[in-house]
Amino acid sequence: MILADLALVALALLFVWVLGGLLLRLIGYTLALAGAGVVALTGNANGALVFAIGIALWLAGHWLYALRHDQYKSPLAEFLFCRFAPACLNPTRDGRTM
Repeated sequence: MILADLALVALALLFVWVLGGLLLRLIGYTLALAGAGVVALTGNANGALVFAIGIALWLAGHWLYALRHDQYKSPLAEFLFCRFAPACLNPTRDGRTM
């Protein structure tokens, strides 16, 4: 039973490692567009929260992609991480010792 649980956890981590960046970017992009659309069309402020969550997921997807490939998929994400994030959160910098 413990071996099956460990195998399931390993499979889930492998899934997140391989497809997590793409899924996070797609879901984040969709949520950001939906939130911006809600704010633009109805003026409902709850759309701003959905927009912020979408942007956070989109950035998390780019961070995971950069961690795997040592480069960012988007110039905007690269700018945001290199300009505003602490150096320890930048997976593309040289000498990634924490």
